[in-house]
Amino acid sequence: MSGLIRLAIVTCLLAVPVGAGHAQELDAARLAGIVEHGHRHAGDEIVLERGFGRTAADGAAVDTHTLFANASTTKAMIVAGLLVLADEGHLDLDDLVIDYIPELHFASEVLTQQVRIRDLLAHRTGLPSTDFWTFRQLTPLAEQVRRLRLVDAESAPRSRLIYQNTMYELAGLIIERVSGQRWDEFLRRRLWQPIGMHETYGTRGDIPPNRVHVRPHAEVAGHIRDIPWDLPADRADAAGSVWSSIHDMAKWARFLLAGGVTGDGTRLISQAGIEAMFEPQQLASPDDFYPTVALTAPHWRSYGLGWFQQDFQGRKIDFHTGSLDGLHAIIGLDRGKDRAVIVMANLDGSELRHALLWEVMDRENGARRRDWLRDVYDLYAARAADRSAEWAATVEARLADTTPSLPLDAYLGSYDNAVLGSIEFERRDGKLELRTGMYRYEVSHWHLDTFLVDYLTWPHGVFMSFSIDGEGKVSAMNVFDGEFLRQ
Repeated sequence: MSGLIRLAIVTCLLAVPVGAGHAQELDAARLAGIVEHGHRHAGDEIVLERGFGRTAADGAAVDTHTLFANASTTKAMIVAGLLVLADEGHLDLDDLVIDYIPELHFASEVLTQQVRIRDLLAHRTGLPSTDFWTFRQLTPLAEQVRRLRLVDAESAPRSRLIYQNTMYELAGLIIERVSGQRWDEFLRRRLWQPIGMHETYGTRGDIPPNRVHVRPHAEVAGHIRDIPWDLPADRADAAGSVWSSIHDMAKWARFLLAGGVTGDGTRLISQAGIEAMFEPQQLASPDDFYPTVALTAPHWRSYGLGWFQQDFQGRKIDFHTGSLDGLHAIIGLDRGKDRAVIVMANLDGSELRHALLWEVMDRENGARRRDWLRDVYDLYAARAADRSAEWAATVEARLADTTPSLPLDAYLGSYDNAVLGSIEFERRDGKLELRTGMYRYEVSHWHLDTFLVDYLTWPHGVFMSFSIDGEGKVSAMNVFDGEFLRQ
């Protein structure tokens, strides 16, 4: 029954106050109403554990066992796996990464000799994002490791939060090399099974055929439609390939709030290890954080080990989103009040997750309480309007009635960037296309020697321009923030 969920925003929501006496403080009907209203716009003290939406095949309701993508909420699980190994003395979070991945070298050999496991987990190596490798090229991890020596740092180590998915792939590789098992198999045996998470899988391809999982969706030309997968079914990516259910994620949240102890009282992670997970590791500027800081107005922002963190109404909140094309999630913890919220959805651009996070965490009453659904919606709508205005200005500046300097066939061919890899500009079925390792993009002429690259889910395209040498031949292509040399 896999792949049956088709509606615009199929959501599972969990709000869990674990400690006695907190359940009555959350209004399940109010939470359900917010989710239902958000749709129209786009157990044991569990206040609300519910699926919203229906399957297309037989009209069956989404329930708490329907599988959704965890995406980057996977990261905290990777941290937990490393903490298990640390508790057993197999590694220390302050060990050098090259002790476990000796073939790894950064552009600066000083950085190579400095980066520790903890730095990978706190996004504080100073390296820029290399998501193009995973989400555009399908670059194998071994090749990513080789190419890291060509990536220049954007800031000094431990000086800035720069979100870096490849570093979590390295963390998964460390689990594999220390344990002798692929990271998700290690998590399954040492964490998921003992916690009772029997509906959690390391990749989409591991999901049994009799289990229902959602498909990704996005609004395209005013209509909600299926979109291609962001990750192949068999890609085990420690930065975000796990799939799970709200039922299992409730157990995960309880395990974390209980300090690393399962429901039957078994301790899997030491108290010191749990405290290390949630200890702030790197301060973050507003620009390196979520836009919702405009609403929550924190005095400080940080990243722990697999968690974004901020103060809110005098309390520390740990949370993390997960985002793949058409698949979104969020988990938030108020460890001081034994409270958790988890939202999983399958519609691109749905920021209902942020509204629900802060609705659950908000302890204000009456007139002082925000309308989180409206305020979050307005915040992201304003950002979208700004981007649309910028695009309108770009369109207005477009030069009319120009043609490329050379015949179109002169631009076609293979191009290579030492860091990003090879891409192809070609004609297919009479149409121009740019092909990366994973996707084909539509291409159209914009003006002069600049072309527009577009994709199904993009509200606006990106530009691709060409350099022509002294002999009148195309020498390079500039696209995706990189220069690709003609081969």
